Amino acid sequence: MTFTKFILKTIMATVMLLRACSRGPKSLLLQTRPLPKNVNTEIISKQFTASPALATIEYFRARRGPFTPEEKRGKGHLMMASTHWKVERFVAIAMTGIMPACLFVQGATMDHLLSTFVYLHGFWGIDGVLKDYLVKFVPWIGKVWYLLAIIGFAGLVNFNYNDVGITKAIQMLWSL
Repeated sequence: MTFTKFILKTIMATVMLLRACSRGPKSLLLQTRPLPKNVNTEIISKQFTASPALATIEYFRARRGPFTPEEKRGKGHLMMASTHWKVERFVAIAMTGIMPACLFVQGATMDHLLSTFVYLHGFWGIDGVLKDYLVKFVPWIGKVWYLLAIIGFAGLVNFNYNDVGITKAIQMLWSL
């Protein structure tokens, strides 16, 4: 099978999978439910403030409501929970094409693309587990996780720049 045929089959399989998951009212990708009649839809205003040092981190952190009308229009905080969810889905779907492509197209760009997307996917997964289950008992675990994540990603970038790169390393590991 040639490289072109492989890429086309990968794209076709991804499109078929996305179509199968997004059909009808029982869609896996888009599930909507009407609000119950006893739900109060009144919006509670809550001011969002962050110090200048934390502004960059807070900008990308997903938040849950209640939101002010300005925040709903995208002023002050653009990375809401729904946006964060969409970015996570984009990264997960993009990895289905990036991983097989790394077998055939090797180089610095593909090394950084693969390591960034796989690392982001794993970071968000572990971060979600820590926030859901461990933060209640160990409140400082988030700071430790961010520190470990930064050191780990810096190590991957260093490996890609100063060594053979992640795709070549995986190929060398498979050849053992």
